[in-house]
Amino acid sequence: MDEEKGERESGPIFKDIRRYFCNHCGICRSKKSIITSHILTHHPEKVDNGEKEEEEISSLNECQQCGATFRKPAHLKQHLQSHSLEDSFSL
Repeated sequence: MDEEKGERESGPIFKDIRRYFCNHCGICRSKKSIITSHILTHHPEKVDNGEKEEEEISSLNECQQCGATFRKPAHLKQHLQSHSLEDSFSL
């Protein structure tokens, strides 16, 4: 048992697989999508918004009843169900 205990204390049990770094603040994450989301959220002023801004505007899904906008069609569909619930209660 002492031999097993000694082996465990010599090195970590798991391997650190994080390898994507934020160039602005230095944090490290395991997936590129997580670091991209972090950069867009925490460092938006340092991101080149040239084409993406135009793409985001065209990809918005707008509710015809109240004007709410959503990035994903599924979110708009879910929102529209809330309007149908309001209609059924107003009868």
